[in-house]
Amino acid sequence: MLVGMGHPIQTIHLGAAALRGLDVFSVSRYANTYAENIEIVQANQDLSDGPDFSKLVTYRFKGLEEAVKAFEMAGKTIDADGKLVLKVAFDSLGDASDLKL
Repeated sequence: MLVGMGHPIQTIHLGAAALRGLDVFSVSRYANTYAENIEIVQANQDLSDGPDFSKLVTYRFKGLEEAVKAFEMAGKTIDADGKLVLKVAFDSLGDASDLKL
């Protein structure tokens, strides 16, 4: 399963998949999933043994002067140090430390 592939062109080696007996299917399903995902995140916020969703935000930007940097970072899959760019949070007015998923 591939989720959030991050780049518009993906290369799949069909020969290797066929040798391993893999079936390749393409499915794009994001419609009507936000409400359920928000409920899952909210239900796990207060659980000490639940997932730490705050780690999903890998970059935070605040203020309009940071808008270009935020959008440039959001268009990358890895940063200049080779670290994964997973979620970029941008707040045009407030404090970036207050941004939540």
